[in-house]
Amino acid sequence: MPTALATARARRTLAILAATWFALPAFAHLGGDASSVEADRQMFHAQLQSTAMPSYQQHELRTGSGALLREYETRSGTVFAVTWHGPLPPDLHQLFGNYYPRFQSAAPASGRPGMHRQLAIAAPDLVVQSIARTRAYQGMAYVPSLVPAGVSVTGLP
Repeated sequence: MPTALATARARRTLAILAATWFALPAFAHLGGDASSVEADRQMFHAQLQSTAMPSYQQHELRTGSGALLREYETRSGTVFAVTWHGPLPPDLHQLFGNYYPRFQSAAPASGRPGMHRQLAIAAPDLVVQSIARTRAYQGMAYVPSLVPAGVSVTGLP
């Protein structure tokens, strides 16, 4: 059973980690439409490459700072998953959109303190996996009910 001091340290560590996640500007968000992809490309001077897959559209944004974000859009135009990789963490509030409060309420119970931060949330309405190291942030988030039939999120590039 964790002590009160260990619990307080873990919460403080997670609060610091969450604060650093607001370092980069945001892109399209989970559950939103894909109309912001082009606006994001212009705003962040990112290179955009879109690839049509059999069941979805993949949008890849590369910024000058080396960040890579992929947004996965259903054929009906809804973002069902996002992945990120880069030297700085993305703005998860914007990236998760209306799913951010759910993420925020689940995150404190899921994080592990230490030099390398790992976060795993597996809820019926939101799945998040994230690893944070110095200058190496990566993760993925998806909404299970929005994933197109036959698409495996573990196989997303």
